[in-house]
Amino acid sequence: MLPRVLLLLLLAPFFARAETPVPSLPPLTITFWNVQWFPGRRPNASRAEENRQVRSVHADLSQLDSDIIALEEVRDWEHAVLAVQSRPGFKVDVCSTFPPREGQKEAQQVAITSRLQPLSAWSELWKPSGAIVPPRGFAFAVYEPAPRQLLLVYALHLKSNRGEIREDMRIREESIVQLIAHLKAMETAYAKLGTLSWIVGGDFNTAPDEPRFASEKTVPLLRDAGFRWSWEGTPFTSRITVPADARYPAACFDQIFYRGSTLIKAWVGSTSPQSSDHRAVSATFSLN
Repeated sequence: MLPRVLLLLLLAPFFARAETPVPSLPPLTITFWNVQWFPGRRPNASRAEENRQVRSVHADLSQLDSDIIALEEVRDWEHAVLAVQSRPGFKVDVCSTFPPREGQKEAQQVAITSRLQPLSAWSELWKPSGAIVPPRGFAFAVYEPAPRQLLLVYALHLKSNRGEIREDMRIREESIVQLIAHLKAMETAYAKLGTLSWIVGGDFNTAPDEPRFASEKTVPLLRDAGFRWSWEGTPFTSRITVPADARYPAACFDQIFYRGSTLIKAWVGSTSPQSSDHRAVSATFSLN
């Protein structure tokens, strides 16, 4: 008869195979939405205008089954809380405190809200680079949806197209150069904690396949950093995020980029024009 210690050593691999396998991480859905000066849809909105938009945004968000919702053009932390009030279990993880632009009294903030518990979250202003002074900045949050599986989320609202187009493009490009520097620093900081997945999204005010932005490097810079575009292969008519109006043609300005995860699907929400001039964009990812 084999000694007891030797018998246990021989049988150990069979016992190990019989262990319950670790369940796979369920897919995770994230939404980015420019909510147009929430609440009110414009600076100095009346109370009636504010209440009208709040009701509409609540109704739209109640149709979304997202785990993380990032908002652009929200007034402040208090109103970011109000925006997701209709979502059970949601709270604000970070809301920026960007200063108002020159000549304005109110600022457009970026917030990340979720039903997850963040490891850390903060916002940063873009830094001036010579004569280039990008407006606003980014909000950033790190989550651990499974042990040693980290998700790093950035929410952006890049420079609009209301100035000279070449200058607007340079400003957006400078923002992305600074973002990529931050990405590299965060990779160094968090890689020791586990596997990293990245989501960068928001209102980019540009699109990689629009002829007027053909020379812009904003999206190519992100792609060179290993990010994939969630709208790849999606027909333009299926990804219009800013419908046409009397002044501007239809556009796909709201983008989601990802790295270290698998895209399951991406779509534009049928959010109401009473909520915003932008539609919400969502994507579901597998992080395994």
